Amino acid sequence: MDENDLKRYTVILDDGSGVLFQPLDETKTYILSARHVFYEDVLHDDGPNTSELKSTINYSFSDNQNQKNEVEIIKDSNYFEHDIVDAAILVLDVNLNLNGIFVDDRTTGFEGFNLTGYPESKRKSNNQYDKQLISDLINYDDNLIALRLVVNHLDHEQITGFSGGGIIKTNGDSLLLAGIQSRTPNGPCNGEINVVPIKRFEEIVDKNNLSKLLPSYLANINLLVETIIDFKDTIPNLRPKLKKAISVQLSKIKCDLKDIYNNNIINKSSISNTSKKSKSFWTSFIEYALIISLVEDSIFDENLLYRVSEEKKFFFSDSSKDFYSMYDEILLNASDDVKENCQLLVGTSIVPGNSKTRRRPTNKVPLNISNPDDLETIDRIIKRNKIKEIIHLKAIELDCINNNDELLDSFELIQFEEILTEIKRLVHEFFNS
Repeated sequence: MDENDLKRYTVILDDGSGVLFQPLDETKTYILSARHVFYEDVLHDDGPNTSELKSTINYSFSDNQNQKNEVEIIKDSNYFEHDIVDAAILVLDVNLNLNGIFVDDRTTGFEGFNLTGYPESKRKSNNQYDKQLISDLINYDDNLIALRLVVNHLDHEQITGFSGGGIIKTNGDSLLLAGIQSRTPNGPCNGEINVVPIKRFEEIVDKNNLSKLLPSYLANINLLVETIIDFKDTIPNLRPKLKKAISVQLSKIKCDLKDIYNNNIINKSSISNTSKKSKSFWTSFIEYALIISLVEDSIFDENLLYRVSEEKKFFFSDSSKDFYSMYDEILLNASDDVKENCQLLVGTSIVPGNSKTRRRPTNKVPLNISNPDDLETIDRIIKRNKIKEIIHLKAIELDCINNNDELLDSFELIQFEEILTEIKRLVHEFFNS
C-alpha cells in the first residue's frame, strides 16, 4: 500500500467525504462517513429550520471524480447511524475488491496518519482529493478524538468537505483506519480537527447486526492462499504437481481466522501491535497452518493450534531489517509460552535469501546480537533459552521441498496423493533433523 491507496479508499460523498471498507461479507462494501453528511437543512417559514435525512446521496470514486453514482438512502436498510455521535455507514451491495483495510482502535500514537478527503477549495479542480498529515493527539474521550494537523493555518474552505474523511495510514500491504472526521469548524481550524473514533462505527455494526469491520479475506482464506502456493522458485515441471498436492492439503485448514482474530496466541505472535492488521501476517499464518497440518498429518483447527503452539510456535515480524538482524527482537518477544526445545516458525515481509539464515539454532546466534537490555530479565532469558531454533516459514519450501525437486518431479501429475505423502515425509524429516 502507498499514498495512492489512501486516495483510492476515499470517496466524494455529496459535499463531504467517506471511506470505503469491505467487511467480512465480501458481497458488500461500506462507506463510512459523518452522520451529518447524509442530512440536509430544511427551511421553514413558520418555525425553526430542521435537519432531515436525505432521500438520495451521490458518491464518486477517486479515479472518476466527476462521475456521480446516486444511491437511495433507506434508514435501517442500507443506511445506519449512531444515536449519539456524528457517525454513519452506507452499505453498497457490491464488492469493489478493496479488502486491504483494517480498523485501528488506537487512542494515542497518530504519527504517520493522514486526514483524507475532498475539501471545498479543490472541488473545481481536475483532482479534488487532498490529505493533511496528522501531527499529534490533543485529547481523547470515548466520543471524540481531537487531533492536531501539521498544517495549522487552513481556512474554512480548505477544511470544509473533509467531513466524513478518514484518519488513515499505510501499514505495509494494508491500511489502518483509526477514525472519521466529524463536522468541520465554521471558521479556520487552526490546525485542530475532531474525529469520531472507529469503535463508534463498530457499535453501529454490532447494534444492527451488520458484517464485521474486518477484511473479507479473514472469512475467505482463498484470497490468501495464492501467494502461498505460487512456488515461483520451483522448477517449472514440478510447479503444477506441487500446486495440486498442496491444494489438497489446504482443505485440511479448518481454523476460522475471524474467530481467532483476538485469540491470545495471535495477539502474542508479533513484535508490533499492528502486525496482525496486515495481509502479510495472515498469509504467513496460513502458511504456518499448512506446515503444521503436514507435520502432524492432521486437520489444522483451533485445538491443534493450542496443542502445538508451545512446541512449534508461530511468530511474525514486519521489520524492514534483514532476517539475521531480527534474531534479537524475535528471541526477546517470542519467548513466552514455549516448551523446552521449541522450534520458532517465523514469517516476515521480506524472505531471507540465505539458507543458513533461514534456519539457525539459537545456540549459534552470536551473543552480541541479543545483549540483555531493560526489557530482558533473568526469567525471560531462561524462557528464551527454551527455543531450540529459529526457522523462517519459507525454509520449508526453499530448503526442504525444492532441495528434493528431482525426487518429487519423478511422480506424474495424477499421482498428487503420492506426492503429498512424500512431502509430508520430507517435512517431518526436516523438523527432526
